Amino acid sequence: MINAVFTSKVDFWLAFLILGSSLLLILVPLWEWIYNYSSIRRVLFISLLTLPSAVLMLLIFFNINYSLSDEELLVKNGFSTQSIPLKDITYITPTNTMLSAPALSLDRIEIGYKGGSVVISPKDKDGFYHAIHSRVPTLKTDSNGGLINN
Repeated sequence: MINAVFTSKVDFWLAFLILGSSLLLILVPLWEWIYNYSSIRRVLFISLLTLPSAVLMLLIFFNINYSLSDEELLVKNGFSTQSIPLKDITYITPTNTMLSAPALSLDRIEIGYKGGSVVISPKDKDGFYHAIHSRVPTLKTDSNGGLINN
């Protein structure tokens, strides 16, 4: 059972970039039809190339969240969901890495676990830390303001 759901923090510039790109991809076929007087076949062809990309970007943008249950952390990003058992978490540390991640902000945290790590950006970082710490009391606060398993 899911006990807590955290949404991703969104940086303005990244939202502007994603939403602006999606809008441009949606407007390309309209521009072609209205201002270039293109045939309906050409407009449909362009639409088949641009609209799926716009929908995919918007779906990913509006569908990132992090769910905590008593046993696991679920990182949902568009079509995929990554499950991380809470007992496998070895550290949580603040980071501002630009690596690709299910995060819409550069104010991120890295969660290390047995088998890998994931970078996320919950909007309520303090609430997220508290929720993790209450479920995994073996994690202790470290000098970076993160949590580490002793």
